[in-house]
Amino acid sequence: MKDKKKTLLWEIRREEAPGPSYVFGTMHVQDQRAFAFREQAYGKIAQCDIMALEFDLGEAPAGMDPSLLRLPEGLTLTQLIPDKKFRKIRKVFRKVAGIDLYNLQYFSPIVVSNLINERILSQDMPLSLDEHLWKYARSLGKPVVGIESYREQLEILRQMPLEHQVASLVEMGQHIRRHRRQLLRMAEIYKEGDIFKLYRTARRSASGLRQLLLYRRNRIMAERLSELAAGQRVFCAIGAGHLAGGKGVLRYLKREGWRVRPG
Repeated sequence: MKDKKKTLLWEIRREEAPGPSYVFGTMHVQDQRAFAFREQAYGKIAQCDIMALEFDLGEAPAGMDPSLLRLPEGLTLTQLIPDKKFRKIRKVFRKVAGIDLYNLQYFSPIVVSNLINERILSQDMPLSLDEHLWKYARSLGKPVVGIESYREQLEILRQMPLEHQVASLVEMGQHIRRHRRQLLRMAEIYKEGDIFKLYRTARRSASGLRQLLLYRRNRIMAERLSELAAGQRVFCAIGAGHLAGGKGVLRYLKREGWRVRPG
C-alpha cells in the first residue's frame, strides 16, 4: 500500500461490481476518541445496500455458547495462576479496572483480558463504535450480515493455547502501567486514522499467534467481502488492525482485483 494517507475509510471498486463499496476500520470500545470518523461512516452507510461487520451483532445472544467463553470444566484461574501472583494481579485489576478476578475465575483468560481492556479505556459513549454503527445501519433499514459468524470468532479464541492466555493475563497485571499507556496510545493512533501503526500494534500483540488471529482471518474476510461486493454495494466495518500490511485485508482485496483507495 503505497498511499499512506491516514484514514480508516477505504473505497474498493471493480469493473463488474454495481458501484463502490467501503471498508472501515473500527475499535470495539466506548472511548470517545474512537468516534472521530463516525460522520464519515454515516454517509457511506447510507449510500450502500448492505452493512457487513466482523459478525452480525444481532447473532450474539442467540448464538452464544457460554462454554466457549469459559475454562474447561474443573479448571479455574486460581488453579492456573500461582497463589502469590493471583493475589497480586487481582489487587491490581480491582484498582485499575474495578474488576475482581476472583469473580471471573471460571472464564477464559482472553475473555477476562478483553473485559479489563474495555474498562481501562474511557467509557464516554453508551455503546462501542461497532455497536453504534450497527444500530445506525439498522435505523436506516439496511440489512446487516457478518463476514465471520459469531461461532467462528469464539472458535478462534478457543484455539488460542491456554498457557499463552494465562501468561498474557499475568503479564498485563504485572506491568499494568505500561499496558495502560499502550492502550491509550492505541486509542490516539486510531483517532489519527493511522491504520499502518495500528497494524504494527496488532501484529506485535498477536506475537506467535499471528497466523491464527490475523493473517488467516484477513484472507478469509477479504474473500467473503469480495463475494459480497461483487453483487451489491457494501459498507464493511472490521477491526482497524486487520486493514494494512502485506497480509492485510486491503492487500488481499487488491489481489482479488479490487482497486483500493482512501475513501
